[in-house]
This record gives sequence, structure tokens and C-alpha cells, in this order.
Amino acid sequence: MITKLNITIDDPEIEKIFLQARSTIDGNIIVSDHPEIDIMILVSKSKLVTLPKEELDDEIYESQQRLFKHLVMKGVVDYSSVQAGNLFMSMEAVIPEATSGDKIQYILYAISEFIKEELPFYRDQEEFEKEMEDQLLEPEVDEYTELDTDKYHADNKGSLPPKYTRWGISNIYRL
Repeated sequence: MITKLNITIDDPEIEKIFLQARSTIDGNIIVSDHPEIDIMILVSKSKLVTLPKEELDDEIYESQQRLFKHLVMKGVVDYSSVQAGNLFMSMEAVIPEATSGDKIQYILYAISEFIKEELPFYRDQEEFEKEMEDQLLEPEVDEYTELDTDKYHADNKGSLPPKYTRWGISNIYRL
């Protein structure tokens, strides 16, 4: 379900922001643009909660930390209220009351700025992983050896041939 949100910010340079957001039955907003976390705006409780997506890794906490640092610097969440949530690997913060304007519009604008800053990093990371996979699957000519069994593999392997069982420490036990 696509929800159309009209956001008005007192900056004449801003025309539109684009977010993949959906609205829940009770009026909360879920922004799912970020590759690692989902951002939930709990309108009735004036809270912002971030939840990890399917893959759990070490980078989720750093992503959440960068998001909340950005939102604190923009002044749309209270610094002293940023804490771990009651769900595994979630973080939450309180959205303070706005003196003028709509606080939800301010926070959506700040989230869109954060996502614009973050997306190039994830695109570069995907390209790097694709290049590494291509190098592993199709290496350059000078990066691999030929599989020539006659040239590189011998019939007898190991340092002690089977007929010399008296060598080494095994001789002690076989008296």
C-alpha cells in the first residue's frame, strides 16, 4: 500500500522528498528505504524506533547510531532519550513537541536527508562485493594454476612411505 504524504518545510529550495513509506492501521509510519534498518515513526507515542531488516550483522548498530546522531544534530529527536528498544537490536528515541510546524514532517525530512547521505555507501559496497565475486568465479590468467594431475600430483603422498613403519615414534609402541 502506497501512502502519499504531503510535507511542507519552510525552505523554498525543497520541492519534494521521496521515501518508501507506508502507514499502519493505527496511523504510524514505516520508512523502509534504508538497506539495513526499518524506521518506524510512532505518531501517537511521539517515538522513533529503528528495527533491523532480515539480515542481522555487526553493521546494524553503527547504522542506527549514525541515524540517531544525524537526527539529534538536526534537532528532531531528544538526545537524552536515545536508547535500546525492547526488541532485539532495536533503538528508539522520543520526538519532542514542535513549537511551530508539524514534527512528523520535520522528522520525515531529516530521515530523507540521512538516506540520501547513506545510499551511495551501500551502492559502492554492493559494487565491491560484485567485483570480488567476479574475481573469485572468473580469475585473471595470472591468478590461478592449471589443473594438470600428471604434473602436480604424485602417486605416493606424505613424508613416510607405508612400508617404513619402524620410523618415528610409532616404533616405541610396537615392541
